[in-house]
Amino acid sequence: MTAEDAAWERIDAASAAHSPAPLVRYGTDADQVAETYGTGAGAGTPVIVLVHGGYFRPSIDRGHARRLAADLAATTGQQVWLAEYRRIPGDPAATLADLRALDALVRATAPVTAWVGHSAGGTLVLWRACAADLPPVPVVALAPVADLRRAAEERLGDGAVVEWMGGTPSDVPERYAAADPLPRLLAGAADRPGGGVTVLHGDLDETVPLRQSAALTGAPGVRVEVLANAHHFDAYDLGAPAGRALVAALRPRGSAARPA
Repeated sequence: MTAEDAAWERIDAASAAHSPAPLVRYGTDADQVAETYGTGAGAGTPVIVLVHGGYFRPSIDRGHARRLAADLAATTGQQVWLAEYRRIPGDPAATLADLRALDALVRATAPVTAWVGHSAGGTLVLWRACAADLPPVPVVALAPVADLRRAAEERLGDGAVVEWMGGTPSDVPERYAAADPLPRLLAGAADRPGGGVTVLHGDLDETVPLRQSAALTGAPGVRVEVLANAHHFDAYDLGAPAGRALVAALRPRGSAARPA
């Protein structure tokens, strides 16, 4: 068993101890929901949107991220909306439509601090950062699949990207053009007042290799931070260096850390 396998088992077990939080619905499908964490939840309380990973597979839902959502809410004093979304093989457009619907509900409800996504969820929050027709929002991407085309070519996640997209980049180029955040980020799509992207990626990541985030180096409005001696799941522990980097990335720029 690898260190990442062991970490996944710990994360899954810790999250299983958390009961699902109250739901908000942004659509009629069973997956068009978000769990709301935070004792200060209510109108006007800032929201962090947390988008889980799982390589876009229907078999991996938000359950494993409940502990992280609860810990983020407790640490930041803000609401955390743990988002679910449709993960339909061959239909990435459904996933992107869900992000838009969720975004509309969140913005109608409360101020948004940031969108945070891990792994495949990192891909989706990077896409949100690039959506020119939506208001800019800060984004923190944890070990994201930032380059869908390369991920497909390298068959990362045992071909997970090809499965989600419904084909290779040559099979369905229009789907990759619509969903892949990398070309837009390199063109400066995230470089807007009120926006900006922070990417955190461990140098020991075996699930999503660091080269995925390294491809974003130099993109306008994007800061890439390599986490030393960190693997794919280290940011799930807010007491670990990778988790502390996540909390720091959520602070307004220029603010100081609170005393311990």
